[in-house]
Amino acid sequence: MTSTLKPVPRLIGGWLLVALICLAVWVLCTAAAAREPLELMLQWELLAVFARHETHGWYRIVIALTGLDALIGVFTVAGAGWLALLAWRKAARFPAQLQTWLFAILVMRTGAYLFGAYLTDTIGVEIALPVDGFVQAAIAAALGIPYFRLSRRVRETFVNA
Repeated sequence: MTSTLKPVPRLIGGWLLVALICLAVWVLCTAAAAREPLELMLQWELLAVFARHETHGWYRIVIALTGLDALIGVFTVAGAGWLALLAWRKAARFPAQLQTWLFAILVMRTGAYLFGAYLTDTIGVEIALPVDGFVQAAIAAALGIPYFRLSRRVRETFVNA
């Protein structure tokens, strides 16, 4: 008779704890930064100006890019909530979903920047596009994806079905 032993998860500590704290700080900074665009998008006067036909193209682009930034911020914070639940349960699917989440944020930030660059070239008005969100996403993906894919501690910690 064979018995199947469930692996006992390790405690969250060491570099894994540092990585999770860094991700939490990044999400908190994203949540704080997303507050301003969300407030801007919820002002009815600005949205009324956005809908008028005589509104200039640059204004519409700024509002559209602000809304896109707010949506990416909401996705980041909501995804972090889901990942926090998985980390709390030490679920085996946590590393794969975290890597997918980081890659999705990088793709969205890259797409938003390229979309903004395309739109500013289209209307012929130079609008300063912020790259801080893209740089943060690139650094988080470049450090987080390989760590959560290759780390033995991560594989030994997140083992619950």
